[in-house]
Parts: sequence; C-alpha cells; structure tokens
Amino acid sequence: MEILILAAGKSSRIYKNIKTHKCLIKINNQTLIKRIVNISNSEKTIKKIHIVTGFLTNKIKNELKSYKINFIKNPLFKKKDMVHSIKLGLNKINDNVIISYSDVFYSKRLLHKIIKNMGKKIILPVNKRWLQIWNIRKKDPFLDCETLKYNNKLELKEIGNKIKNIKDVNGQFMGLIFIPKNELIKFKNLINKNKKKNIQTTELINILIKNNIKIKVLESRDFWYEFDDYEDIKNFRKF
Repeated sequence: MEILILAAGKSSRIYKNIKTHKCLIKINNQTLIKRIVNISNSEKTIKKIHIVTGFLTNKIKNELKSYKINFIKNPLFKKKDMVHSIKLGLNKINDNVIISYSDVFYSKRLLHKIIKNMGKKIILPVNKRWLQIWNIRKKDPFLDCETLKYNNKLELKEIGNKIKNIKDVNGQFMGLIFIPKNELIKFKNLINKNKKKNIQTTELINILIKNNIKIKVLESRDFWYEFDDYEDIKNFRKF
C-alpha cells in the first residue's frame, strides 16, 4: 500500500492572504501536509509516501526534510489541473494506493477506515456531515457545492455537477480516493486517453463511472474540513 499526496498547485484564491502554499497552513502548530504525512506513517500498511509538488517545491521539501518521501515534480502545475499530478504520481506506483489532497484536514481514523475496508473496488470516502461543515465555513452550498449521488448498494452514480436541489447531494467528496492494484491499469489508461487539456478530479471520477468501473462509497461522519480561501482559515479557527 502506498499514498500519493497532491501538492503542486498555487491556489491563487488563498495565496494573496497567506503568501505560502496551502498545504503549509498551520493548524495547532502543525502544517496540513505534515499532519497527513504523520497520519500516513502511523499506518503500518502504508509502505511508501509520494508527494507531487510544483509551486514552492523547496519549501515543502524543507518542511518534510526529516521524513522519507518520494517527491515527484510537476513542471506543468501552472497550466494543468490536479489530474495531471495524479497521472505523474501513478506512473511511479504499481500497488494499492490512496490518493489524497494536501489542503484538507482529516482524522487518523478516516485513513484507517479506508485501509480496513479496502478490497478489489475503488473506494471513495464521503462526508455525511457536509452541511455542518458548510455552516462552519459559512458557505452557500448552491454557489460551490457539487452533486454526489449513490444507490442503496453504496455504488457511486454521479459526482461533480452543479446542484439544482440539495437532494442531489448525498454527501461530499473528501479529497481522498483508494485505487486497488487490480484497477490501477484501467485507471491510468482512462487518464491517458483523456484529450481535454484540463480536467478536475470529480470529472475523472465521472469518466470512471461512465466506463462501468464500480466505485464503492465509504460513508464517514468523522470531522473533515477543506481550505479553499482565507475565510475558511478564519472560520476554522473560530470554530
């Protein structure tokens, strides 16, 4: 088992306020990325940590200089979206892998739950307390939230589209996805076949669904939070 952490983009919306990389935001005197690395190291199943960098690579490396990490450089981070980082990272991996965003705050228990439930299907953790988190963030779901629908068998049916009704949201994507070794080649092939210059992670997941690749939803009620802009930092600290 390996973990691939995505930390290449600049995140312009928040940079003007923090003047550093989003993954270097400190929560309780620990940066987000160091927290994720520490949580990963606490799981004996995870044998290798990969981090895709682009913007402020040296700062991220310096923050993690005491850890054993395989850093992967994304030279096109200014031009391409996160899926390009996923592509570069997966080129170095041929094992079960968890892909993780680096600008999210999640619990050790969540990562352990993913590992405990891993099998031969892709797993997508879903935040069932998402409305509470949006209230903490003081955000309007209709402005930025995306659809996420799954059936009674916990099979994902749709993700990443603009919502028209709050019922279109059965939960929220948490910036984590587990890819079993047996699905890795299909996953890589679909990324490589994509002709679109820029593609979001949720768009990629929809492509998987359209290609009849089963994605198992893993429901979670653990605390989770994302940092998109400076207001998210201020509201988190107030909370």
